Amino acid sequence: YQTIVEASPESWDMLLASNLKSYIYCSRVAIPAMRKRGKGSIINVASVRSITAGERTVQYDTAKAAIAGLTRGMAMDHSPEGIRVNAVCPGPIFTPFHAKRIAAAGKTIADYNADAAQRTMMKRPGTSEEVAGCIYFLATDDASYVTGSMLFVDGGMTAM
Repeated sequence: YQTIVEASPESWDMLLASNLKSYIYCSRVAIPAMRKRGKGSIINVASVRSITAGERTVQYDTAKAAIAGLTRGMAMDHSPEGIRVNAVCPGPIFTPFHAKRIAAAGKTIADYNADAAQRTMMKRPGTSEEVAGCIYFLATDDASYVTGSMLFVDGGMTAM
């Protein structure tokens, strides 16, 4: 975790490569195939950090905000071709990655849950399955009129 002053050019390059450029390069390959089919659905994973800020997470927050802009721009460019582009924006979701970070910080899962309880309307962190269900919906024809959207899967965090 770094501030803008502490972050090195190399750390910016690494973070933007993994959290933004990977989406760009995958889409560059997928869109021509979707054009041939006359339809498709791209679902990017942004974050609540696309519209909120965390302490000492300026690099991550910037990348996730860029994914939101990328999603809207690609939707504008490719929706006329039958390609829908949306993003899910998870809030606090408990994953094995978070379990490792919690332990490294000397905290417990109960601490993580208590923090999520204060920051969400649902009073708990979400699960990977809950995020996957939203991604699944956006991939199906049930979402055939949804494009350029950001679906916040955050237990109401961004609405507070």
